[in-house]
Amino acid sequence: MGRSLESDHRSKVWWDAPDRRTALSHSAGSERMSAEIEPDKPAVPITRRTPISCSSPAPYTLHDTPRQLPPAPPLFVNRSQELTAISDKVRKTKGNRAAVIVLSGLGGVGKTAAVLKWAHRHLERFTEGQLYADLADYRRPGGVELSEVLGSFLRVLGVREDYLPASFPERAAMFRSRTLSRQLLVVLENADLAAQVRPLIPGSGRSVVLVTSRRRLGSLITEGAEFIDVAPLTVSDSKLLMAEMVPELPATDRAAVGDLVELCGGLPLALCVAGAQLALRKQWSIPRLIRYLTDERQRLDRLAFEGEEGVRSMFDAAYGELPDDAGRMYRLLGLHPGPQFSLDAAAATAGLTPSAADDLLGVLLSSSLLQELGNDRYRLHDLVHLHARAMAERDETKEASDTAVERMIGWYARAAAAADRAVMGEGRWRVFGRVPAQSEPRFDKPAAMEWFSAEQSHLLAVVQEAWRREMFETVWWLCESLWAFYYNTKMYSDWLETHRLGVVAAHRCGNGPAEARIRNQLARAFIELRDFESADEQLTAAISAAEGDLRSEAVVVESRGLLFRALRRYRESEENLRRARDLNRVLGSDRGVAIQTCQLGDLLVQAGRPDDGLRTLTEAMSIAERIHDSMCTAKVGIALGSAYESLERFEDARSVLRSAVQTTRDSRLPVKEAQALEILVKVAQHDNDRELLQHSARRLVQLYEAAGSPLVNVAKSLLESDPS
Repeated sequence: MGRSLESDHRSKVWWDAPDRRTALSHSAGSERMSAEIEPDKPAVPITRRTPISCSSPAPYTLHDTPRQLPPAPPLFVNRSQELTAISDKVRKTKGNRAAVIVLSGLGGVGKTAAVLKWAHRHLERFTEGQLYADLADYRRPGGVELSEVLGSFLRVLGVREDYLPASFPERAAMFRSRTLSRQLLVVLENADLAAQVRPLIPGSGRSVVLVTSRRRLGSLITEGAEFIDVAPLTVSDSKLLMAEMVPELPATDRAAVGDLVELCGGLPLALCVAGAQLALRKQWSIPRLIRYLTDERQRLDRLAFEGEEGVRSMFDAAYGELPDDAGRMYRLLGLHPGPQFSLDAAAATAGLTPSAADDLLGVLLSSSLLQELGNDRYRLHDLVHLHARAMAERDETKEASDTAVERMIGWYARAAAAADRAVMGEGRWRVFGRVPAQSEPRFDKPAAMEWFSAEQSHLLAVVQEAWRREMFETVWWLCESLWAFYYNTKMYSDWLETHRLGVVAAHRCGNGPAEARIRNQLARAFIELRDFESADEQLTAAISAAEGDLRSEAVVVESRGLLFRALRRYRESEENLRRARDLNRVLGSDRGVAIQTCQLGDLLVQAGRPDDGLRTLTEAMSIAERIHDSMCTAKVGIALGSAYESLERFEDARSVLRSAVQTTRDSRLPVKEAQALEILVKVAQHDNDRELLQHSARRLVQLYEAAGSPLVNVAKSLLESDPS
């Protein structure tokens, strides 16, 4: 969706005039000059600054060279990317216009430090003058007094006070002509609008203008401007900055620097405050400072120098400049459980259409309060997220905040249900049933798994928040939908935590089938973790909750069969799996019959009956192919490949396993893909197929590294041991 280059939020730009009747305003949106006379309101006096006191040295002359830059920052780490970008963009500028480079980013992110570092490195290029103005010093209730800025520049360029024009247009014209033959560096800090920059661009094409702003100032593109986004420091650079400030740290403190850096979010201002606190409070260790900053409600206030602006004041200023509707969006985003979110989640939280939400997110992006990650995903800096939440607590009513959070929870529940259906298919039995199509997000299978992965931590937080709000039906509904993700990715910690809440939630709803379903899913996690006692406890309770409901009984009996299989109690396992298959036949569930037949065939192979297992698995494959269930087909293929491998039918194993690898890869199911590849490695070793071994092992290394699996070293050893 298109975005405006600048926020619609408007501000006035004033200049001095000898009479109120000639006072003009410069509109940032239209850039035209118009009368700002409001007869219904008293005139606002415009204060003229005293140019030079009587005791001042003689005024500048034409032969003086202005050198107004503040000193280079004493503490500075890296920023090589930004410094290189400035140099590249300066070289890129051609023609007879000055190079204009805008550095935008959060307040306190280090824009000024980067600009001054670059400026001092290149002073030899600007021997005819360096001009500097912090536009915040010239900001008045009506806007920035650009006439005063121009006056100050003209004075240091040799214009005597008597010859300074009174009107803004004349001063702007004189500045252009005065700078036409000079090679100047102009540094402008804290610009709010493009209109504040344009009159201060020198007339010479050999000059450079460096601008810092919390906003993007996109309309300066008409002046040939180039733009650089300044991001927070990386973890390694943040540690370097801390080391420069506090070089002598004991070993115990050095180990904790990473935690302190995380609390500061890589924001140089926050890091400098933290460093100053350590320097001033000699008895404080870094762990002590971390405890001081851990309280999220106090962190922003505590990240401030005494008597000076700190992190909160920087964010307060940016928030205060937002239009009302963008300010509301900012506050409500603070209620999101994490700093990252999608456009659709933001729209749902605010109760807006995606199109309307997109426009407001554009305003926040322009104000550098938001980072765009791509694919309609966004991120608030961790400290900005804390600030947005604090503003919601201060400026939103409890009713409005509660309504926004409940909208957000509802959206996540619907999205998770849609993603579950995309991954597991419509054939899977679900207690909750189908959500009306108009309220659902749309996913294909790969996109659904990517969405689950992107929202993993948020989904846990949403379940917890729904529990706190006693939205018990939503809690167990979310758990039922999350099976598609947890089962295929083995996120055991989240799986256990959400489902323990889901069991109690379903029980409180008095919904027996729901309780049986969630207990069954929880038991499956315990089986995979080999906590068989807990699994048996959950399944026993699930059987009781499922009483009278054949579908619930079928899934629980299947899990009892899997529990007995893990315990190598093969006879009892076979009895339960056959019982589960019979129940699915009664229910008319071809998918359930295919899955139970597959489980039964896999059991027979493990029990030392590979021929019986192979016949049963072949039957399962026939059913899965007939119902066109690709995931069921892949699952059967993995079991069938294992059976072929055990019978040394390597060609047959290779064929079904390659198909299973492709299906699971296309569906973004890395655990299942790894299972198929692990058997393919065995096939390659038995068959002395070096090409297949290398290909399978390389892919396993990728999957294991992405998952943080300790098996990565085993896969790497396969590559190292193979001479090819």
